[in-house]
Amino acid sequence: MTLETLLPQLKFNSVIEDAVKQKIIKSRRQIEVIAETAYNSDNFAFPLCKRMPLTRLVVVVYLLLQKYADYKAIGVTDEIILDTFRDVSLRANLYYKQNGKIGISKDDVIWFRHIMNVHIFKIGVLQYQTFNMIYLDEETIGEPYMVFTQEQKLALPNGSPVINCHIQKGANISAALVNESIEQAKVFFKDCFPSIEYKAFLCYSWLLYPPMLNMLSENSNIKQFAKYFSIVGECNDSEQAKENLFDYGKHNPPCKPTTLQRMAKEDNSILGYGCGVIML
Repeated sequence: MTLETLLPQLKFNSVIEDAVKQKIIKSRRQIEVIAETAYNSDNFAFPLCKRMPLTRLVVVVYLLLQKYADYKAIGVTDEIILDTFRDVSLRANLYYKQNGKIGISKDDVIWFRHIMNVHIFKIGVLQYQTFNMIYLDEETIGEPYMVFTQEQKLALPNGSPVINCHIQKGANISAALVNESIEQAKVFFKDCFPSIEYKAFLCYSWLLYPPMLNMLSENSNIKQFAKYFSIVGECNDSEQAKENLFDYGKHNPPCKPTTLQRMAKEDNSILGYGCGVIML
């Protein structure tokens, strides 16, 4: 695999792909040097965050070539590797729509640490991250963000190996595709990480907030998705929900509002954040 063969498979917007190509052609040595220390940090203050948006994107694309070999080394198929890497083009395409600029945000750079650490995998319609269980409550993080029962924490102790589920913006979470993804993920993690006994799938998401779910019809994809999980914690933090429902950006005007958008505008108290688990 080379950068020249990898780039077309990432499925960028054509304008973005052309800009990335030109930047690599003109500044390849500079990109190589920046890439050497791009993610050198014990916290989220990665040196790459200080670069311009296009440079951030090109360096991440450059690093994907190294990560390709790392993913192959643990037995991941090309299909899953490329699907995983396409999160870069998804976020770059969104950044372009929202800002009218080519590149990625600092938050995107920080998020891609999961790829750099070979900790995240796109399997079907969902992303899965190797993780250790954490309860976002007063006992664990020092503030009562959520409340969990002692029964739940005994069943799945803090620090237990879990598989953290993520839903990309715009993902098709129809019941059949979600079910297929979860079943494939069960096999994948047993095959690629045979020495780790994962205890559960974990999902912290605005899609799992009970007051919102109670307002949705039974055939809602969101409601069907939530049924896979036992919802064990919740809070009224609506930030993630608002970002996903209303973050259009000045270069990406809204289309006709969905039923959920209309309901949320009428009563934003239905928006929040939930924690769900699927025990294995």
